[in-house]
Amino acid sequence: MLVRVLADVAQQYGVSPEALLGDRITVMCAPPFEVRISLLEYADLFDRAIRLTGEPALGLICGLSAHDASYDLMAPLVSHMSSLRRAIQEVRQFSALILAGVHVQLSEPAESARLTWRLPRLDRPFDRTCSELTMGGVMRMLRAFGCTPTDIRAVYFEHRRPAHDQAYDRAFEGTARFSQDMTGVELGPEVLDRPNLHGNPALQDVLHAEAERTLARLTRPTRVADRMRSYLRTHDGCRPPKMGLVAHALGMSVRSLRRRLDEEGESYRGVVQEALRERACRMLRNPERTVQEVGAALGFADVTVFHRAFKRWTGATPADYRERASLRDPPWR
Repeated sequence: MLVRVLADVAQQYGVSPEALLGDRITVMCAPPFEVRISLLEYADLFDRAIRLTGEPALGLICGLSAHDASYDLMAPLVSHMSSLRRAIQEVRQFSALILAGVHVQLSEPAESARLTWRLPRLDRPFDRTCSELTMGGVMRMLRAFGCTPTDIRAVYFEHRRPAHDQAYDRAFEGTARFSQDMTGVELGPEVLDRPNLHGNPALQDVLHAEAERTLARLTRPTRVADRMRSYLRTHDGCRPPKMGLVAHALGMSVRSLRRRLDEEGESYRGVVQEALRERACRMLRNPERTVQEVGAALGFADVTVFHRAFKRWTGATPADYRERASLRDPPWR
């Protein structure tokens, strides 16, 4: 969704989607619209768009002026709510449709309402761009619900005042505050329950149900092997679970599980061994656990057997892996 937002606004600057996305355009801007890329990939793409357009405030502009259709389901989902308070509840529930790892909070201290956002971070300039994109989108929503400049008391950013601060003055009309301890907006409390002129409860019910289905598809792996991996990552037993238990957890029979894995070119044993390897590596990065304790936690009765299995999985002994991991990623946490 955000790729199409970026492509839409870049096009307004004369940068075609083909020039921005290259051969990835068929993946990113064509149905189905549920393809995901990593935040790092999106940051690189945004940096490219800023270079091509020459617009340092592109994040703000994307949030404020991208076509509603670029936001796919989210734009009508929110716009047909009966009030801003209800719209914020929808944004909190379905923010992952736009960007994974976003946390939205509405608090109401005395005589004010404060909407804050905790965003995923990369510790690079894109963090500021992501905040700009988010707050541009928030302002767009507030205006759709009839908020006027007098309703918006302050807009808070964690980053320092940027060189392109004139764009903030235009977007937020002098209410932007920098170097704050949060990203968010402070409003007059009366705006939260002001009736929405465009609210349509019947249509919103349909959109809400579709949003739930879409979110379920996005958050649940579709391949049985991937669903099995997700299940095994949460399994805390000292031994790998029996195939019948895994099949039951995935809502299928043992025979169906075996057949689906075979169709995907996977095997039950192979996926289990992969999960054991991941768990062993994670536990070995904790210096407070001995190798013997790790082996026992994974269900190996003899540390020698664990040594042989781990070397077969990784090509290194547990001790060698632990030493290399401590040099690469200190301290363990």
